[in-house]
Amino acid sequence: MDKKMAISKKQIGLETSMVANKLTDQCVYVSLFGLLDSARIEDISKKITKISESEKIVCVILDMINVDAIDTAVAGYISRLGSILKLMGIKPILCGIKPELAETMVKTDIQFSGMEIIKNLQEALLFNFKITGYELKKLEN
Repeated sequence: MDKKMAISKKQIGLETSMVANKLTDQCVYVSLFGLLDSARIEDISKKITKISESEKIVCVILDMINVDAIDTAVAGYISRLGSILKLMGIKPILCGIKPELAETMVKTDIQFSGMEIIKNLQEALLFNFKITGYELKKLEN
């Protein structure tokens, strides 16, 4: 295997803060990576609001499953990002919060009242479909 091709999750987390993809014409999926600090989350917030400027975007799913750790300042930025998106008319959905992240977020006593908090990406997608009018149906063979 080519050494340049073998990149660890940890290395990806250091080089890139997030991956963003448009799931539908109305929804953006953002996966956050690694250790998030204030500088990185501020950069992420700017990128997400820039990506979400399209008037068609109705929701943004922020997936925290690959986040290793956050601090009080980062939790505050995430809460503010939710408020910013709400003011833009966008429904922020937060998913994939691991127990240790949940504990840190609760300890910070920061309110995430403007965000829909959902257990995992699968449930976040189903919620997104519900609010954007999409329907997921299993096709019969």
